Amino acid sequence: MDNLSLELVANLTGHQDRVWSVAWSPKGDLLASCSGDKTVRIWQHPAGGVQQQQQQQQQWYCCAILDQCHSRTIRNIAWSPNGRALATASFDATVAIWELSGGVWEQVAELEGHENEVKCTAWNPDGRLIATCGRDRSVWIWESMPGREFECVDVKQGHTQDVKVVRWHPGGELLVSAGYDDTIKLWSYDGDEWGCSQTLGGYGPGSGHSSTVWDVCWDPPGQRLASCSDDLTVKIWGSRSRMKTTTTTTTTIGGGPAVTLSGHHTRTIFSLDWGSHGLIATGRGGGGWGVEGGCYGGAQESWGLWVRVEGAHDGDVNCVRWHPVEPRLLASCSDDGLVRLWWLK
Repeated sequence: MDNLSLELVANLTGHQDRVWSVAWSPKGDLLASCSGDKTVRIWQHPAGGVQQQQQQQQQWYCCAILDQCHSRTIRNIAWSPNGRALATASFDATVAIWELSGGVWEQVAELEGHENEVKCTAWNPDGRLIATCGRDRSVWIWESMPGREFECVDVKQGHTQDVKVVRWHPGGELLVSAGYDDTIKLWSYDGDEWGCSQTLGGYGPGSGHSSTVWDVCWDPPGQRLASCSDDLTVKIWGSRSRMKTTTTTTTTIGGGPAVTLSGHHTRTIFSLDWGSHGLIATGRGGGGWGVEGGCYGGAQESWGLWVRVEGAHDGDVNCVRWHPVEPRLLASCSDDGLVRLWWLK
């Protein structure tokens, strides 16, 4: 992997404020971005094929703008698993659900209940549940009901400070949250309610993060969890173990982190994403970012920084996301108001 490089292939302009988050549709044919300008932009490429997208970068265009819904910053966006709906989380304390109908996006539902800023939202793999989290230190779980209705089925108060992120396990049986209290919590369903089955961190000096946990992501098989933090490290948490009973499945992550990646970043690491090729992209404050990689051989695993792009943006990199189909394509967004696409060579 010594010869890896990242080539800038597209600048997507149009947002009038910092861009907080980007999200690929499940098929990778659309890219959504959200901003402090209170809008969501949907980006498309007419060529279709990703190889053509690389060669015809100038043809990316904004095919839809979702606005006049939220009264404050839209902080996070998430596609439903079938790609026909979007959830948008806003600092106005609400989450909006949008659906594409007849070629037009329309708001079909609003989730209310958080006391203030909603920081993140995520659909579970079968699209039946939505998780949200926010500045009010809570994690909410909503169930999709007939008639485009959503019912809150549980509210968890396990965190002691802002909750920055929620992510579902690829298998759908586990929800992960993390935030300003430096911890990562695993939530599982016991048949009656969601409970905290494990807290990562607090095992002693050097084990968990020592500052805000900004983002988490699973590897594609769902066997390991990565986290990034204000403490300038990325941690890879060890193999999952599962214990089944007749009614429930308990999922745990063993001990402390199996790997701690440090010394690569000099500013807060705000975002990370684990691609199908085994590489983890990270975005940090100050406009630079890198790609950590794992090389696997038998029982051996080595980690290192394979690619670094200084000045990738002219501001903090708030989010990085690998394309779901073409693992070489990466999207990033920043305080500079830009969405950028990169090609891994």
